[in-house]
Amino acid sequence: MNRLNEILARKKEIRTALDGEEKVDFEKLNAEIDELDKEQRSIEKRQEVANRLNNENLEGRKIVTPENDEKNQRGGNKNVMQMRWSEAVESPEYRSAWSKEMMGNKLTNEERELMDHVNTEYRADFTHTTENSEVLIPKTIADGIWKQAEEVSALWAAVRKLRVRGNLTLITGEKSDNARFYDENTKVETDELKFGELNLTGHELAKAVAVSWKLKKMSVEEFVNYIVTEIGTRMGEALSYSVYEGKGNAPTDGSKPEPTGIKTALLAETDTPRVLDAATAGELVYTDLTGLRAAVKSVYAPGSTIYANSLTVWNVLANIVDGVGRPLFMADAMNGGVGRILGVSVVEDAGIPEGEILVGNLQQGYTANINEDITMYTEDHVRERITDYMGYAIVDGAPKDTEAFAILRVGEAPVA
Repeated sequence: MNRLNEILARKKEIRTALDGEEKVDFEKLNAEIDELDKEQRSIEKRQEVANRLNNENLEGRKIVTPENDEKNQRGGNKNVMQMRWSEAVESPEYRSAWSKEMMGNKLTNEERELMDHVNTEYRADFTHTTENSEVLIPKTIADGIWKQAEEVSALWAAVRKLRVRGNLTLITGEKSDNARFYDENTKVETDELKFGELNLTGHELAKAVAVSWKLKKMSVEEFVNYIVTEIGTRMGEALSYSVYEGKGNAPTDGSKPEPTGIKTALLAETDTPRVLDAATAGELVYTDLTGLRAAVKSVYAPGSTIYANSLTVWNVLANIVDGVGRPLFMADAMNGGVGRILGVSVVEDAGIPEGEILVGNLQQGYTANINEDITMYTEDHVRERITDYMGYAIVDGAPKDTEAFAILRVGEAPVA
């Protein structure tokens, strides 16, 4: 338990650092938080199993002890009540209360107090009004939804993700000349060091699923798995779209602002085109691929991946041959891909339209920020006997460096 206290104390230190004015290394802090979360879940799971064993004798009957009687269970809940919402939301007590609340089951007084405590504090931190009906999802369930989204979207899984509350501004370097060699008597030329900014302000991401009252009779774990799968899958599809062709903060078609997609950013550039077209519409040849590969800056080459939807992968990429008729596509299921071309992994993603191929390094070239974690809204429809469950988060993202990407449009073959 000493280690668990150390973990919680360190999380408080990180929270204090984020709320302060000092500059912090967001990437380093996110990596540290991931490790702390992993270690904390392991400790809690180990303690949960140990408690189950300690509370039973060899015949399987419960042993009433000062640690497990009803009075002390309430005392344990008081310890959770003393936690900040960001800590309490990770507790088994909150997960249990949340699951009962979502399924429409009656909560005990202690469970109701815990739900109110966590969600009131959360809304206050994010300046929501107390009349809002959103309910913060337990950490383990929220993590499950994000993981499901990554399984659905290879693009979202590959991008660099931060978890900084509110708006986030990242400093990016602008292009300048390389160093040069000089002789002894020549004055060294200087360039002004310039910096650009990448502003991630956040956009609402929401998905609702309807659950019949009959279906709500399922077990708690079945219900949780259903919510994780359904909400995570739909959010993953939306995130995949946003990473590739999200319209950005100022869409010209009158639609709502979205994260900025790679394709949107590349099409906006005029100096160095990185959205290429096949030499012959509807056909893809070896030189098209080499030209696509050459359009990505060499510094990003080691982490580059080719992305396309399944139809483009198997109807186009898998059928390319070299000058002597040998196939270039090598089937290979390593690293989450389905094959390799020119030494680069090929990964399927349904968010890319048919006939388009993306190559690039998403980890280094694209940054996303989860401004607010997932909350859940519910609404009952008595006459239809269904309940709507809506997962809601605030997310933003944009390419940090467009030189990390290139797109090839195969096009449609001309009609004879």
